[in-house]
Amino acid sequence: MPARALQVIILPHRPVKSEAEIDANLDGPMKLLLGADGVIAAWQGWKNEEKYVRVYLLLWTSLEASQAFFLSPAYDQFTTTIQPALNGRKVDWQHHTLLDQSVVSDEEHFRSILTSPAIEVAWTKVVEGKVSGYYENFNRVVKGILEDEPGCDGFFISPQIQNLQDQILLINWKSVDAHHVDFENKQGFKDCITTLFDYYDVFVVPWHIVGLRKIAGDF
Repeated sequence: MPARALQVIILPHRPVKSEAEIDANLDGPMKLLLGADGVIAAWQGWKNEEKYVRVYLLLWTSLEASQAFFLSPAYDQFTTTIQPALNGRKVDWQHHTLLDQSVVSDEEHFRSILTSPAIEVAWTKVVEGKVSGYYENFNRVVKGILEDEPGCDGFFISPQIQNLQDQILLINWKSVDAHHVDFENKQGFKDCITTLFDYYDVFVVPWHIVGLRKIAGDF
């Protein structure tokens, strides 16, 4: 049975006066995407650091199901109908990972981020050839720190399919401040950075998804 695939989609809408206008502009294109074969469920939120940028989490039955949409006429129609909403901007599609690749990417860890008021998104580029060491030290040190942190209610991490050196790390925080203000001033945060520092190819600059809610599916 193929592994289920998680896709993170970043959609930068043109500046408008209201969220209702964004909803109206995206209704048609998103129906095409969410109606694709293989979509198990979908969630919608906002990028906290950039106004008008929507973020979608799509859970697919498999990576092949997601790829099939991009080879279909529905994708061509999506691309055409969404252009007025983008006004020259581009949708960032290329963030896929698989569930159940490790003990920290199973369904339980994925579900732990879905009720988050503020999901930290950390695209983590690992030094080539050091992925196994990165995970060894993440599980040895970082996993326990996050599990003991009062402001953290779960996390999920798995390699990005487009480049397996890159990791998709999603952390459930009670708020953006629980991450940036409370946690980053603690020794535990410093211990996380020290433990993983030699594995970073590029130092991670995280951002946050806020207002996440389910918009399709039953999961």
